Amino acid sequence: MVLWGVMGVLTARTLSVDDKGVYSSAIVLSSAIGGISSFAAATGYFVSNQKRAPGEVAANALTMAFPLALVVVGAGLAISPLVGGTDGRIVELAALSMGPAILRNTMLGVILGTNRIIHYNVAVYVPILLAFSALLLWVGVLGHRSAESALMAWCVAQYLSLIPFLPWGREWWAWLLHHRPDSRLMVSMVRFSFVASLGGAVGILTYRVDQLLVISLDSKNAAGVYSSAVAVAEGLWLFSSSISLASFARVGRGSRREAAQVTATGVRHTLMVVVIGAIAGAFLGPPLVELLFGHPYRGATEPLRILCIGTAFFAPQGLMYNYFVNQLGRPVLPLAISLLTLSLSLVGGFLLIPPFGIAGAAWATTFSYSVTAVVCVSLFCWLAETPFSELWRIRFDDVASYWDLARDVVSGRVFRRHRAESDVV
Repeated sequence: MVLWGVMGVLTARTLSVDDKGVYSSAIVLSSAIGGISSFAAATGYFVSNQKRAPGEVAANALTMAFPLALVVVGAGLAISPLVGGTDGRIVELAALSMGPAILRNTMLGVILGTNRIIHYNVAVYVPILLAFSALLLWVGVLGHRSAESALMAWCVAQYLSLIPFLPWGREWWAWLLHHRPDSRLMVSMVRFSFVASLGGAVGILTYRVDQLLVISLDSKNAAGVYSSAVAVAEGLWLFSSSISLASFARVGRGSRREAAQVTATGVRHTLMVVVIGAIAGAFLGPPLVELLFGHPYRGATEPLRILCIGTAFFAPQGLMYNYFVNQLGRPVLPLAISLLTLSLSLVGGFLLIPPFGIAGAAWATTFSYSVTAVVCVSLFCWLAETPFSELWRIRFDDVASYWDLARDVVSGRVFRRHRAESDVV
């Protein structure tokens, strides 16, 4: 989140507000397509829950992911001449960046399924760090200050980010050299990925549909300002995302009762931290936005305060999605919930953005997140046979665990413990 924030400040300070709006929207679209076109959900599920060999899963998934990446990139390049001009070049660069995203996300599922959290973090942060370095050099220092130039730097960074997977995936490449692809496994992964990808597509659109609606119903300038409010508000998801990643393998491999307990504990901890963060974000976020991004972005104040409410409601849902997909093997459930969220966001956006601008987009998003939070929690409590109080009633042990965590971090035990748990998985 720090890297994303610094990169957002850099683009806000070097690009015009209109160009930042175009750049942010293109990144949203390319990252969304790159993510939903991968086999990440399937590779993580088959490694952790179905206990298939990581090399076997990765090799078969990449056998499908490589040609898929070529098709997606080729389709984008074919469309760009039809658009023409600067917009056509934007489409071309966005399409080129989708290929490495498909491959990287597919491999990330395997890494997460084996509980290699450190490798996962490095793989996630390297493309962002490389993108920041490329933007700093190309846009900041050398002065190529346009949305097209910023996207060019982003695109180069995405291809360079695949380099760490070469040594990490030695087992995968060896499996592929000594075995034939397993057609039955590939079909199973395609079936699982189809539903999961639909859910992921709808989910990512849900996160970003407000941004896309603002740029189409309002203006590029408004999209640039709104993207800054979204960037700060989504910082509240940092904690729940960390819990979701850390518990991914455990939720997949454990019994349903154990997985439900881990999920419920994660939700309680998320609520403890996110509610406090939402209050702090509502008061401290607006002046922070203007300080970091500049005076032209002071209009992000009102939508940021509204979005803090919505993101707080939405934060625990990723943990319950993890239970639905990785434990129950039912990606259709997040798909259905995401469709509801997207529908509410679209209707709310079309109704509220024209009269109220970016504040209307924030209210539409917050309303959709609030409604679907109720649906998601109800569904989890029913399927996991878990009382609602398990999700919100904070226990003394929950609070005391932070003291234990601090001692483990200072002593170094937390890192030795994680390494041992990774070896077991």
